Amino acid sequence: MTSVRATPSRPPTPVFTCVLSRSIPWLLLSVCAGVATAAGLTPDAVRSPPGQVTRWTMVNVCPGQAQSDCHLLEFPDGTKAMIDAGEGADAPRGFALAWLVRHGVKHLRLVVISHFHKDHYNRLRDFIDAGIKVDRVAVNVPVEQKIIRGERPWGYDPEDVQALIQFLRERHIPFFTPKEGERLIGIPLSNGQMAALDVICLYDGEHTPVGETDTNDTSIILRLSHGQTSALFPGDLNWKLGSWLAHSRFDLAADILKAPHHGTEAAAPNEFFDRVHPKAVLVPAPKSLWLSIRSKRIRTYFSEHHIPAYVSGIDGDVVVTMRDGGFGVASESPSN
Repeated sequence: MTSVRATPSRPPTPVFTCVLSRSIPWLLLSVCAGVATAAGLTPDAVRSPPGQVTRWTMVNVCPGQAQSDCHLLEFPDGTKAMIDAGEGADAPRGFALAWLVRHGVKHLRLVVISHFHKDHYNRLRDFIDAGIKVDRVAVNVPVEQKIIRGERPWGYDPEDVQALIQFLRERHIPFFTPKEGERLIGIPLSNGQMAALDVICLYDGEHTPVGETDTNDTSIILRLSHGQTSALFPGDLNWKLGSWLAHSRFDLAADILKAPHHGTEAAAPNEFFDRVHPKAVLVPAPKSLWLSIRSKRIRTYFSEHHIPAYVSGIDGDVVVTMRDGGFGVASESPSN
């Protein structure tokens, strides 16, 4: 692997090669037949290279010790969507909302709540109350009587979930449970291909291929794609269902992986990562969690496979710019 360095004031000459670099501040790197371009993280995210691109921003909503997920997707036609709308429990209230306001996000065509743990949905109401227009919300409510038994009081909160559902009803925001294989967003590209967000699979916690599971294994498993370039969002996929998926019929291969379960030990097994075979991984986790014993297996796997891991609590906001044939990664790298 090689790295490309450049000063922010003078973009380097485009290169057509396979390059990866770990946490180079203010630098966009295109990976595998991409274009390396110097770029800063601005209120408009990353300035895109020529041509159509799809952007994924892993928003750093883990400024303290608590984990959380919040991912903004921006499609070539300007459509914006979000996967999860969480904020770390110890973050200043309004931390995530302030980020959206600062970056000019006023309209989300879709919000997907991957699963009903509060660190994945606890700020959705705040976003809507602040005037951000949400067209519809994809949810997967688990079979409660099965889930509640093992997760009270720390996990699934049925009263809070129903309060959110009622809130959406009162605001006349449609919500729905997607189906396996459903295309949630599809944007035609000029080359005849698509930028898309697709559901791979989802289970309700009871009717699964592995018997009863917990809320994490009710995660909606998603693929974001731009032509032939793709990213996999497995929510907080755990060991039980993750083990089954590793040997399933589903196509899990992706260029970039959002680490399941914040990169902790309970996440899907190494065989799952083998199936995905990513070139880069983004981890929504605080620094303390990523460097703890709980994340040792996941850290070791990506280190031994020479797959760069970008961690929100270390690298800050991380932006993936996807184009057909390659992708780029840019991070704030505040600690470097």
